[in-house]
Amino acid sequence: MMDNCTIRELDKQSQEDWAFFDALQLDSFKASLLDGDKLSEKELLEKYKKLEEEVPIDYHSPNQKMYILETTEGEKAGLIWFCDREPFWRFKTQHVWIYNLNVLPKFRRKGLASKLMNLAEEYAKKEGLDAIALHVVEFNTRARKLYEKLGYRLVATHNESCFYEKKI
Repeated sequence: MMDNCTIRELDKQSQEDWAFFDALQLDSFKASLLDGDKLSEKELLEKYKKLEEEVPIDYHSPNQKMYILETTEGEKAGLIWFCDREPFWRFKTQHVWIYNLNVLPKFRRKGLASKLMNLAEEYAKKEGLDAIALHVVEFNTRARKLYEKLGYRLVATHNESCFYEKKI
């Protein structure tokens, strides 16, 4: 495990933080597409923009929690984005919903994703919420193995989507 890192809240006034957030959001979106590697940057951006228009999110809402993981040298290594979410679909109680977890490739397999997920679990406990849920595409086996190792259970599938939940 890499211990020489810190987690801090994304500074919503910082263009540098937003640029990092946007880059990792786009990277995660690309990884969620079966043909993501075959798309040009323009095609990828068009698909991403369309998704954002179809599912608008107010990033500045107080219930949107975004955290950046940095090395002690200040190098950004990853992020987690989650929120308090009202019950929906098969999730019957208010819970923490993980929108994105992304660690840059050179920092992977060092325990950093687990560290970020632990932050979300601590938040859920502090807020009195008893579950954390997330969505991942079926073919992202690396992420699925991580979630399963952390105690998340597969609770539903739909097409290529896998929905995981962990009771806290």
